[in-house]
Amino acid sequence: MKTISKVIACTTALTLGIAPNCLASTFTPVNWTISGLGTTNTQQVNLDEYNLSYNLPGIEGFDISTWTISTVANADGDYAFDWNYTGFHSYFNVTAFLNTFNPNTTLYSAGPSNCCSSPSAGFNESGSFTFSNISAGQTFGFTMGGSHFDSALRLEGNLNLKQIAAPVSVSESNSIVPLITLGLFGAYSTLTKKELQTKLTRV
Repeated sequence: MKTISKVIACTTALTLGIAPNCLASTFTPVNWTISGLGTTNTQQVNLDEYNLSYNLPGIEGFDISTWTISTVANADGDYAFDWNYTGFHSYFNVTAFLNTFNPNTTLYSAGPSNCCSSPSAGFNESGSFTFSNISAGQTFGFTMGGSHFDSALRLEGNLNLKQIAAPVSVSESNSIVPLITLGLFGAYSTLTKKELQTKLTRV
């Protein structure tokens, strides 16, 4: 009986044009890779979450370095992510950036700055982004990196990506939803009457 009640609540919400929790969308998580100079690492934290990091030591005062994080869409649709970019690009004349490609969007760009205004001495930035209208087989992703000009010899960072299920959209012109709702109300009413009759018979 509880199951029927939940379904009725779900379809009633749909009738009103609301996407209830019972229709939370599902998705297939994508797999990420990172490429670039120095040491790179890909860590899958959960089915839908990755840490992608870089470490480029041993160079004093170098130009902007870029790392590419990419994936291939497994189906047509939108791909949404929460992101957190942390890193340490030393202290003097420090820059840092995070962009997307397909489409090209700047998510974070800072510097040059000196000790100790971010991104100098470390940075920690977060946000969300949705890659819209992606086709199956299409490559998309992020580029990140930066530069410095001092003797600390360190350029390192990590991008945490967590995939988000896109919300369910319900068309107001979907005429079958009210019919389903009425049918479930009828089924619920019939089962309730049968349950009542059973109790009276036992009495």
